[in-house]
Amino acid sequence: MARVLKKGLLVLALFAVAWLAVIIWWQESRTLPTGVDIGLYLFALPLAILIAFLVGARLVRAARAPKAAPVQAGTDAPADVPARPAELRLVAVAARAAAGADAPAIVEALAEHKRPELDPELKTPQGFPIFAARVPGMDDMELYAAARDLGAPPEALATAPLRVTALLTEIARALTRDAHARVTELDVPAREEDWPLLRLDVLMPAHWPEAARLRALAAVRAAAGAWPDARISTAEHPAQDAMAADHLLRQLASEPRDAQSEPQWRIVLAGDGYIDAAQVAQWDGLSMLLTHANPQGRVPGEAAAGLLLAPPDADADLRVTLSPVLQRQKSADARGAQAEAPLADLARDLLNAADVSPDSVVHLVSDADHRGSRPLEPLGVASQLFPHLDAGKDCQAVGVACGHTGVAASLLTLAVAGETCLQFDQPVLALTLQDPALRAAALVSRPAASATA
Repeated sequence: MARVLKKGLLVLALFAVAWLAVIIWWQESRTLPTGVDIGLYLFALPLAILIAFLVGARLVRAARAPKAAPVQAGTDAPADVPARPAELRLVAVAARAAAGADAPAIVEALAEHKRPELDPELKTPQGFPIFAARVPGMDDMELYAAARDLGAPPEALATAPLRVTALLTEIARALTRDAHARVTELDVPAREEDWPLLRLDVLMPAHWPEAARLRALAAVRAAAGAWPDARISTAEHPAQDAMAADHLLRQLASEPRDAQSEPQWRIVLAGDGYIDAAQVAQWDGLSMLLTHANPQGRVPGEAAAGLLLAPPDADADLRVTLSPVLQRQKSADARGAQAEAPLADLARDLLNAADVSPDSVVHLVSDADHRGSRPLEPLGVASQLFPHLDAGKDCQAVGVACGHTGVAASLLTLAVAGETCLQFDQPVLALTLQDPALRAAALVSRPAASATA
């Protein structure tokens, strides 16, 4: 009803403006209008403007709508053969956030619908307490003193990077232990050069000072001490937005396998955090902070998560099938934004590509929080594809429990989905929803039982 009234008022306003302009023109030119002039200028002209406006709006929407990627010429594959979906093979997942000290604890907290509480330290510039998802058990002063004693420069001593670096080192250490256990399961390599390569890809916010990012990268490498140092390589990935981890995973999945290259174990890490008084003040000034006056604001959070990717010659415990990246027609942060049908279509195509039946999916995990259309989008997918799922129990939003975790959000969601898949031994769908416009999905399943359709 509101939409009809809005459109009606726009039509009336258009006619009123057209009539006013024509009447003023007649008065200024001292024209005595005939019956034909009245019909032409007071009715036909506004109708023509209205039709042109509607056609133009439709053309703009069509131009902005997501389009299928063009088929490349010169390929011999039949047109009806679908492209092979991007896939990753995982050995282990790890995560730490306010909701839990590891992935199983986070899964349990989501099942219990835990929420962030009022933070004992963070307040708005006006002195009001705020909700925040702070990871317990870390002392900011101890982290500061330890980093300063090790010679960290002043620009690397901000609270949020210090806390996130500590989280990243925990995840790197845990996943390195998992890789070490797999490699030494049958026998310990006799020489250092007999160890396989270990690569650590670390995603951190690009807005961190370079000194903070370099310190975090060095700490992650040091945390992998169970591996021979000469067989470790690290790479920093400064992340500009929440989709950085998704883009990196799709890049890794699409890399061609070189039969001549040496197999390597790979750990992908992401960390981000906003438990910082300066960050809270900045968000409050930009009206981005959740307060009683701004219910669509963010809840500061912090997290680190990681995936251990298996080399081609190793067995994997999980298979991750990745969808293409989809663009919404309307920003999720825009007023009145709703769930859009293409997201359900994207998930349906992903299930078909992975040869997984919708009836076998036991959970839907997203990085959604309370803002905009994000709470509605997973429910829309579940209602269309998974009517057997209970929206209250089986559709879980990591952002609601862990707050805003920025760069770490999608990897944290994948880690939770992977742990859930291991616990239930059934496929789990993960949705990436933090970006205002871009959407992606990932299906996490067990390799031995993935073809359940």
